[in-house]
Amino acid sequence: MRTKRDLFAEEEGFSLDSMLDIVFLLLIYFMVTAAFVKEEADISMSLPSRVEQDEPLDMPEEQVLDILGDGTILLNGQPFDTPTSPDMPQLTRTLTRFRQAAADAQVPAFIVVQPEDDARHQRIIDVLNACAVAKISLVSFNLE
Repeated sequence: MRTKRDLFAEEEGFSLDSMLDIVFLLLIYFMVTAAFVKEEADISMSLPSRVEQDEPLDMPEEQVLDILGDGTILLNGQPFDTPTSPDMPQLTRTLTRFRQAAADAQVPAFIVVQPEDDARHQRIIDVLNACAVAKISLVSFNLE
């Protein structure tokens, strides 16, 4: 025969079955009511760009950079920047435009550097840095 003590011992246990049912119901509820993130739609749009040439244009195959002894830089006979300017913004812009025009014309951008005998080495490095900023990699030296 069961005593009161045995009845209380059975009631002291905690059943997790109803708690698990509630947790799963809440999980299903939140999954169903959650707003799904809409993916970004593709908008077809054409942006303006440079026109590629079908056939190569007649462009000078090379640009000649003369470095004079006083630090003056001449690109095809025209002076650029001041002799003391280490970053040479005018030359860099011109070389960048030359590279872009050469790419559009489907010809390589080629630079020939002609330093005078008494030109400073730092000025030659400044010219090479300007070519690097303009992303011109075909550089040659003419040491006459």
